[in-house]
Amino acid sequence: MSRRSSTICTSSLSNVQPRATNPNWDQIIPGVSPNVRMHAFDRHYARALVAVSLALALAAAPVRKPSRAPHNTPAAQAPKAVGAAGLIAVAQHQLDLGNFLQAADYATSAAGKAPILDDYAHYIRAQAEYQLRNYDEVAKSVTHVFNQAPGSPFVGAAAALAVRAELDNNKPKDALDIVKKYYDRIPQPQADLLLARCFEAAGDLAQAAEYFQRVYYGYPSAPEATDAANALVDVKQRLGDAYPPPMPPAMIARAQKLFDAKNPAAAKIELIAAIPQMAGAARDLARVRLGVADYLANNTRDALAYLSTLKVDDPEADAERLNYLIHCTRKLDRHADVKSYLDQLEQQHPNSLWRLDALILVADQARVDNDAPTYLPLYRACAVTFPKDPRSAWCHWQISLDSYRHDSPDAYDLLRAHVQQYPDSTDANNALYFLGRLFERKNDFTSARACYDELTVRFPNTYYAIVARERLKDPRLHAAVPNPATVEFLHAIPWPPHPQFPSFTPGKLAQARIARAQLLQLTGLEDWAEDELKFGARTDGEQENVYAFELAKMAAARNAPDQAMRFIKVYAPNYLYMPLDEAPVQFWKLAFPIPYRALIEQRSRTQNLDPFLVAALIRQESEFNVSVKSPANAYGLMQLLPTTGRQLARNLGIRRFSSAQLLTADRNVQLGTYFFRNLLSTYSGQAELALASYNAGPGR
Repeated sequence: MSRRSSTICTSSLSNVQPRATNPNWDQIIPGVSPNVRMHAFDRHYARALVAVSLALALAAAPVRKPSRAPHNTPAAQAPKAVGAAGLIAVAQHQLDLGNFLQAADYATSAAGKAPILDDYAHYIRAQAEYQLRNYDEVAKSVTHVFNQAPGSPFVGAAAALAVRAELDNNKPKDALDIVKKYYDRIPQPQADLLLARCFEAAGDLAQAAEYFQRVYYGYPSAPEATDAANALVDVKQRLGDAYPPPMPPAMIARAQKLFDAKNPAAAKIELIAAIPQMAGAARDLARVRLGVADYLANNTRDALAYLSTLKVDDPEADAERLNYLIHCTRKLDRHADVKSYLDQLEQQHPNSLWRLDALILVADQARVDNDAPTYLPLYRACAVTFPKDPRSAWCHWQISLDSYRHDSPDAYDLLRAHVQQYPDSTDANNALYFLGRLFERKNDFTSARACYDELTVRFPNTYYAIVARERLKDPRLHAAVPNPATVEFLHAIPWPPHPQFPSFTPGKLAQARIARAQLLQLTGLEDWAEDELKFGARTDGEQENVYAFELAKMAAARNAPDQAMRFIKVYAPNYLYMPLDEAPVQFWKLAFPIPYRALIEQRSRTQNLDPFLVAALIRQESEFNVSVKSPANAYGLMQLLPTTGRQLARNLGIRRFSSAQLLTADRNVQLGTYFFRNLLSTYSGQAELALASYNAGPGR
């Protein structure tokens, strides 16, 4: 899914050090000791891949109870509590059926019998009472939601309901007080629309117009935008000349939001209507965006013709015009014209971010085509001209890696510069590893030792840190004393701070949320159970890892291992820096699942590949989503381009190949493993380079 394969860290987690080694790991991972005994697979790259295999073996191994004290989990729910919570499910069902009186009665009963879920019951009751127009009862119930401890995920929705009730009850001042108090908790654009309604009801039409405009221009694809548009017609008529005109940035932003929503036709209509109201830079930008609308609507020839003849005065608008001319010519396979537009960008708008976008766009495609004479100068221009932009780290890494691969004279300077200039980039640990390997080439084992030591401390569970530990078993490196000058250089780098890892033992707040989620799950309200934990992870400010673990277990229980993994990646994003023994074994199993295991093993054996490595690549590339398509048009589990798939199929004698076959697990893994075996051969079995080059590499 991402072009960034350089952080294969997502499949590596063996921070196995003597002081922290669980004595049961050799039972958890059969055949593996704390000294990391190797699996029996291809000798040419076994050392480099052993850690990845360990990580995936952990995910597949049977669980053995750790010798340390078990992690606490909330006690099982009592049958009485489960039965009481079941009333909430009944109340919600009655609400869905439109039986509002019965819903209110069941919810009232549930609130008394299941106080742990008082806010859930009262939110249902508030909705039912609103439909019954019992507005005073709505106010009573939403107060329960507001006062819930721990904080309720329904605060925003309950506040919005309370505002509507006060407006319907002809109390605009009370409604305005509520929406202002809970403005940050009510979802947008609902909050702005309610605020506009309150101002309108209070007679403040100018303020109402402002917030109706926020909804209309800021959220064009939302249902609330239609309500805002209708309201604006009335407010404009009532205000007359006092009506505040929409500003050009808002009109352009509305068109951009429509672009983002993949509705370029609607965006073009908006731009055509807005241009007569604009002047200067805004007008130039809107005129360029007319051509962008054609391009995004696949009217590429029209876009090219229009943008080619368009003249604008604003430099940024012109840079965007040239950028999209490059998009158009590439899409029409007029690659000979690309250089001319790149040259114009360099000469006329050298520091525009539109030039940066164009450089990366063209360079990445050239890299897919294995066209080094094209992509290397472009990546270099990106890195040199835009060193402060985070995207330049990708460019700098590409030229650094290429220089290392070819043992170029500037490899040392480039790798050293990368860790110095981009210490927080996703490739910093890769650069540190290859800097160490470069020192090894020069027989400077003391400097290599310094690099590997820093790597294993700074990035303990990344792929290259694990390979570095394997390198340190070399007697020459093991005996080396870290070079003081290299150590000083590395310690002077402004590395990002180490993340802190909270305990997996749920605290009081987490225990309360987990207990609530368990009750909801047992009563069949699984979506609410999941939302409760997500809300805690986002808002409680503590133990996000506990919530991630619980969410992952829920997903695994419904046979969604890919979703379980994503929950961990989203809500415990620093898990790769976590020492192995600081999390339950099941956490790692959920973080590193192996769906399609039989298929992966079969296809891997055919290509003499380690199946755990292949699973690690799939995890990194697609998160085991068989039907995913990347923005770069890479398909399926191993993220292959259709052109690459066609060539691989031809090589394997597969007839009647179609791109759709790449969205099936078997065909994708068959071709992907064949491709990766060839890539390993290209790099003479050097797994580190093959892995660093896999995503968006030659032929992909």
